Amino acid sequence: MRPMPVKLLLAFFLVALGSGLATAADPAPLSRADLDKRAGLAAFDAVSQGVELFNNDKYDECLRVYEGAITILRPLFDHHPELSKLIAESIEKSKGLKSSTDKAFVLRAALDEVIKLSAAKKAGTLWQRLGGEAAVKAVIHDFVGVAATNPKVNFSRDGKYKLDDKGVAALESMLVDLVSHVTGGPRKYTGRDMKTAHAGMKITEDEFNALAGDLLTTLKKYKVPQSEIDELIAIIGTTKIEIVEGKKKPLWDRLGGEVAVKAVVAEFLTTAAKDPKANIDRNGNYPLTKERSERVLQLVVEFVSSATGGPVKYSGRDMKNTHVGMKITEDEFNAAAGHLVAALKKFKVPQPEIDELVAIVSTTAKDMIEVKK
Repeated sequence: MRPMPVKLLLAFFLVALGSGLATAADPAPLSRADLDKRAGLAAFDAVSQGVELFNNDKYDECLRVYEGAITILRPLFDHHPELSKLIAESIEKSKGLKSSTDKAFVLRAALDEVIKLSAAKKAGTLWQRLGGEAAVKAVIHDFVGVAATNPKVNFSRDGKYKLDDKGVAALESMLVDLVSHVTGGPRKYTGRDMKTAHAGMKITEDEFNALAGDLLTTLKKYKVPQSEIDELIAIIGTTKIEIVEGKKKPLWDRLGGEVAVKAVVAEFLTTAAKDPKANIDRNGNYPLTKERSERVLQLVVEFVSSATGGPVKYSGRDMKNTHVGMKITEDEFNAAAGHLVAALKKFKVPQPEIDELVAIVSTTAKDMIEVKK
């Protein structure tokens, strides 16, 4: 897919802002509130398109969408000086970065602020926007059915809480009450608070996240708008601190263990080795023969294991001594890190685990980079 030309982006966002520009047929200019609303919708469309591109590893195309959007939106917020300043600072910050992914993250954050500020006030309570009692009951019924059969949720707590049809019906009714209570509905919740209700169940963070995932899937099945999904999931997320008791699994386990990590590392090394920007073989001084490639693969797997709580011990030298004299530049390090992120995404590693691993890898930069920008 070819990058979208900036001129085409300009046209796209002018259309998105729509009839907000006064014409002879429409002499009345938009109010500031209406302009904010349209700008927010344009920013939302840009982020939606950018996310789809980014998730398909089209980082340059994603960046161009964000750059085009923020360029068009920038002059529209003179009545919001703090937002205008944030946008300007984000643009300047992105210019100082090298990788498309880093640039995109900075501009995405600015677009999110535009969406946050400019979002139109939603009509009605969240309960009403979810469809009211009949719709919420249908969602809860399907959600309980899915979660109860998902071993990652462990709904029965290893068989300790077996529910008959009557018990399931009571649980569903209580959950509808709870959703009503937190979304402005008319039904009152009379159950115990979340902490008391789940005390002693030893629910882990992974189980909580799996449960939230089943809820998300069910909401999408019923074609609930994304804005309402986000709002409800955010409310549910606030209960995590009261529900989760079990210790979070080590990152190594959440990455899938040795087999999964080895597959990711193999993909990472294969793609990075072909990229002159990463310069893995150091201009041919360290040719990746079959034997050397196998050794590097094993060492990287060992390193990831030792850094993420895995059982495989690292047998190599420390990062500084291993890379001394290679004259690795900051750009080369970032290029290699980009291939690692791409490999993790290819194998569908969840974003929280990607962020956690990348943060660990980033700590090695000071020991590996010898040539600063």
